[in-house]
Formats: sequence, C-alpha cells, structure tokens
Amino acid sequence: MAKKINYGKKDLIEPDAFDPKHAKERITIWLDEDVLDSFRERAKIEGAKYQALLNQALREAVKKPSLVERVERLEKKLGVG
Repeated sequence: MAKKINYGKKDLIEPDAFDPKHAKERITIWLDEDVLDSFRERAKIEGAKYQALLNQALREAVKKPSLVERVERLEKKLGVG
C-alpha cells in the first residue's frame, strides 16, 4: 500500500511551482559520528548543507547497479547463466 505523502502548504505557492517529485520526506536516521562529521565538514567547505550532500550521495548509490545486476549483465554478455 502506497504511503500518503503530506506536501505541506502547497496551496500557498504558485500552482506551477510545486512539483511532488522534488518533495522531501523527513526521517530519523542513526549515522556513525565520523560519517556525519565528514559530511558536515565537506558541507562547510563547499558552502552547502550536509543533508543535501547526504541526499546526493544516497542518490548516486541507488543509481549504481547492484552486484547481482552487474553479474547478470556479465553472464548475459558472456552467454552463460
């Protein structure tokens, strides 16, 4: 069952300005302190927000093919499997 997403006060902005594909969802997550410190330091250097850098890193990770997908592609290319 799909989760209902509350987009907040979207009625207060221009009708064309709201795109649900760019909506963010607030979560609680536990991260190792050294990992979080690294993102905070990088954010300070780059003049960005550490949450945005975390989101970018996660987006890049989910775009990468999994090990299973890579092996399946290799097997298909080699004609085995």
